[in-house]
Amino acid sequence: MNSYIKGLVSVGLPTYNRPDSLNLALGIITSQTYRNIEIIVSDNASPDPRVREVVEQYASTDSRITYYRQKENCGVLANADFVLSKAQGEFFTWFSDDDWRAPEFIELLVDKLQGNPNINLAFCDYQEVYADGLRADGYPKTHLGVFKPFESGNKLIRTLFYYWQDAMMGKPNLFYSVFRKAALDSLDIKKITGGYWHLNMDCLIVFSLLQSGPVSITSEVMCTLTCGNQKYYTLPSSRSTSLFSKLVDFLSVNFKEKRLYVENCVNLNSKVFIHILFYPKLLVLMFSIFFRKAVSHKQSLHNENMSNLPKGSPFNKEPKINLPNVTLIAMATRNVEQTHQALVYSCKDICFGSVKLLAHYTPHNLDNDIQFIRIPRIKDIDEWSYKIIYELNDYIDTEFALLVHADGFVVNPSSWQDDFLNYDYIGAPWPLPADDFSYRDIKGNLVRVGNSVSLRSKRLLELPIKLNLPWEPFHGFYNEDGFICVKNRHIYESNNMHFAPLDVAKYFSHEAMIPEIKNIKPFVFHKWAGTNSTYPQF
Repeated sequence: MNSYIKGLVSVGLPTYNRPDSLNLALGIITSQTYRNIEIIVSDNASPDPRVREVVEQYASTDSRITYYRQKENCGVLANADFVLSKAQGEFFTWFSDDDWRAPEFIELLVDKLQGNPNINLAFCDYQEVYADGLRADGYPKTHLGVFKPFESGNKLIRTLFYYWQDAMMGKPNLFYSVFRKAALDSLDIKKITGGYWHLNMDCLIVFSLLQSGPVSITSEVMCTLTCGNQKYYTLPSSRSTSLFSKLVDFLSVNFKEKRLYVENCVNLNSKVFIHILFYPKLLVLMFSIFFRKAVSHKQSLHNENMSNLPKGSPFNKEPKINLPNVTLIAMATRNVEQTHQALVYSCKDICFGSVKLLAHYTPHNLDNDIQFIRIPRIKDIDEWSYKIIYELNDYIDTEFALLVHADGFVVNPSSWQDDFLNYDYIGAPWPLPADDFSYRDIKGNLVRVGNSVSLRSKRLLELPIKLNLPWEPFHGFYNEDGFICVKNRHIYESNNMHFAPLDVAKYFSHEAMIPEIKNIKPFVFHKWAGTNSTYPQF
């Protein structure tokens, strides 16, 4: 019976002849916030001696690394099985030497497994990228919908959806989950892959584990997987390039794949349904292959979304506006990647005193000039509002803070006005309410300016803590802008806080499409509606 070291995560790193990529990969793994790991590197007989040198350099300062070198290239599948066989941990994850993980990847996914004993694998949303880090063409913007059926409590749903789905949608990449080692050890990987013959080892492993329970998927994008790099396989194929030979190879591989899927089904119903689905799936797969070859993407999704961004880091460009007394800051409850890009975009043509991202995990390609501050995961908008009122001040060292989001940031730097700094709070104009109580302060006065995307003085941020203002709802809601601009406005104003009027705010930000903002280009915006719909979405 296998025994496992409780709490230990074994990281399996098969590698072949890519010392530079391996160097980056070991840097990523050794920097994981979850420290109780072992790192098993298996060198598949690389001819480049630098592979060993890279591992030995890391191992000299990190005792968690163990290095193995195969006598000859045993193939990618056998090498992946080898690192698993050497693992001692309660949990296990495979790592490719050309991929990226957020530092919090292992920690947050182990939390998922420890919190639910009925699941054997946990993964996250991810992005396909090219070797240069740009988003790859032809893949889903998010994989949460792709993975949804595999979270089902119904075994037949998990089984059939997994078999039916086109691998291009992302199902093989559940192979990079964090697993319970005991669940992996229950499989004979050599057997389920037909003697390390079938390259769908990743799919067949996941398919087999989905027989015993669902996967847990977290929405955070904590992983990138690199497309297009040369792999070293042992799968035999015809040397002929004729269309007929390719068709024969295609059919041969798919018939064998079906047999392996059927062999790894644990009940008769699943076997029968896979037989029924085989030919329709084959036709759909052939059509999708033809369609993908026929369609030429002119640019990557990354370039499409980032077409207005300057080349290179905006921090390295000569800014047109200097705001040394303003901290650009975002506190991300979700959409951390998009929030990061919103911060980068906001710095185009502006030099802020500092730029800070507060989130529970580190985004991919974090800009060197953005200070990342890890905070606990925020569960909902009410908790976020509380933290903005009582904790945002802790991160501000300048006279002002500019608070932005993934869906609200700087879009027209030339619209900046130094007069904005004459106020302690400035947001977006609010519309006229349809009732007699919304947007009205304690005296019944109508308030026309609010919003979370806003410029706030350090004095304003300090006041709730200084006065010990109670956290109470306003008309049943805990909105932080309502707390400041409406519910407690009289307290703020009695403490000499100045709120920008509508005639100033309409030049600062737009959210609601009201008559007063017509033909005005705002400095910032919030939410893509009306004239705001032309602004970038990352």
